[in-house]
Amino acid sequence: MLKSLFSGLALCLWASQLVAAEINTIDLAGREIKIEGSVERFGVSEGRYLTVLSLLRPENPVKGVVGMMTTLGWTHPELEQKLYARFPEAKNIPTFGMQSADSVSIEKIIELKAQVAFLGLSDHGPNSKAKELIDLLEASGTKVVFIDFRLDPLKNTIPSLKLMGEILGEQENAQRYIDLYQQKLDLVKSRVAKIKDKPSVFLQVHAGRRECCWGMAEGMLGPFVGEAGGVNIADAVAPGPTALHTAEFLLVENPDVWIGTASGWKQEYDGGALPVTVGPGMSDEMAEGSLGKYLKTTDFQAIDAVKNDRSHAFWHNFYNSPFNIVVLEAFAKWLHPEEFKDIDPDASLRQIYKDFMPFEIDGTYFTTYHHE
Repeated sequence: MLKSLFSGLALCLWASQLVAAEINTIDLAGREIKIEGSVERFGVSEGRYLTVLSLLRPENPVKGVVGMMTTLGWTHPELEQKLYARFPEAKNIPTFGMQSADSVSIEKIIELKAQVAFLGLSDHGPNSKAKELIDLLEASGTKVVFIDFRLDPLKNTIPSLKLMGEILGEQENAQRYIDLYQQKLDLVKSRVAKIKDKPSVFLQVHAGRRECCWGMAEGMLGPFVGEAGGVNIADAVAPGPTALHTAEFLLVENPDVWIGTASGWKQEYDGGALPVTVGPGMSDEMAEGSLGKYLKTTDFQAIDAVKNDRSHAFWHNFYNSPFNIVVLEAFAKWLHPEEFKDIDPDASLRQIYKDFMPFEIDGTYFTTYHHE
């Protein structure tokens, strides 16, 4: 009888382990995902997802990564050097494409024998409409899982973190960051709910890199303007995430606040290039100088946002990242400085790195131009 009892307990333990090793979930494209066993080999569509992996597994972000479409250096060259210094094996991760969906080699992905491929709903790589690629990968034994930090980050950042944490067995680290993210989001929402006066805002992408003036509206970080208590002037005239507007449009609309994404690198700044630059290696003075240089070369000097010291810029790479919560804090502070005077997005970013990331952070990631 005792032997029978032990046998029964052993059977129950085996069954519970079997259940724990099977993952049944839904990805961000609404697809049912079933994975047998723990995930030891996986690929990512963009190297920038290594920042997400750094949050989830700071002890070794590249553990289990067998391939990616692009390297981290495409968008985060300074962080890539820190990654290589700390985790040299990252240098050997194969790539299966370049910077676009049509550059991806399905054959190379299949050769990597990944159990899972994390793809973005709408990134530079293959998206959820790439039916042939999805079918071929899944037929080869690679489960395709869609995440999203770019198309609708307000809605999808938390579910994407939760999904990746579940699949990679990093639920605890994922939940720690989700709790912080939700706390910051709730604080902004609660204060904005009491604000009646909402300034008009133009959110311009790649300031100084692209022609004037590409604006964000219905997608990406565009909805952050409304969430932070502003009115995005591009919403009424530009269906879709981004659209090109004329300088005359800005002069006529005359927004109360102008915000630009800064996609310049320090090497470009050092060479005198025009793209607005903030980020690694940039001091506060350099960042403001870069923004001021751009604004002085356009008709922006005539709009109230510039004349009233309400023109700002932030690091472009926040737009496809779980760090987007610090952008929401920055928007709220820029739009409603009195209501959010106790909020410091730069301090938030540095605290996130200290508490969650295996790397230190340097540089300036937000700036404001002070009109002369």
